[in-house]
Amino acid sequence: MESDDMESVYSCIEEINILLLADANSIKNLYQKQTNPDWNNPVWVNPKFYHLFADDSRGIISGQGTSNLSFRANVKDLVSFTGSTFDNNDQNAVIVYGVDKSAGVDLFNPFVMNVVSRQQAVAPDPQSRNGLPPIYIPKTFGALHGQVVRPGTENIRISFGLYTLDNDGQKQSLYGYFCGQASVTVQGQVG
Repeated sequence: MESDDMESVYSCIEEINILLLADANSIKNLYQKQTNPDWNNPVWVNPKFYHLFADDSRGIISGQGTSNLSFRANVKDLVSFTGSTFDNNDQNAVIVYGVDKSAGVDLFNPFVMNVVSRQQAVAPDPQSRNGLPPIYIPKTFGALHGQVVRPGTENIRISFGLYTLDNDGQKQSLYGYFCGQASVTVQGQVG
C-alpha cells in the first residue's frame, strides 16, 4: 500500500471519548459502603445516578447526557472511557476500570488502561482570587482504551470504582465497585 493510501486510511480513524459522570452523593445515599468489594462483581447502579457524554464526531444516536448513551463508531475507531464526579473527583472520585459486553456482538478488542503523566498540567492558582493565571503541577491521567473491530450493536457494561474522602481530608478510600450500561452501534465502514 502506498504511503498516501495509508495516510488516507488512518486519517479516517476517529478517537471517541466517553465521560462517565457519577452522582456520588446519590449513590452513597442509596448503596451502603461495600464491606467486601469485589471488582469482578460490581453492583449495578440505578441509571439515574450516572450520565454519559461523548465527543463523537460520527454522531450520537441518542442519550447524550443520560445513562443510556448510544453512539456511532466505525471499524478501527478508538474509544476511550474515563470518569468523574460532580465535584471533579475532589471529595468523591471515580475510576472507570472495565468496559465489557453485556449483550450483542463483540465490537471491541479488550479495553486496557492507558495512563499518561503530565509534568506541567494546569491547575488553578490558590493564591489568586479567580485561579488565574494557572499554576503548573505534575498530574496523572488515566482512561480505558479499546478499538472497534467489527460492525454491529453491543450493549456494554461500564464498571467503575467509587472513592470517598476520608475524615483526614486528604486520602480517598474505596467506597465500592459499581457498573452501568450503554449501547454502541458500529457502522459497516472500515476506517
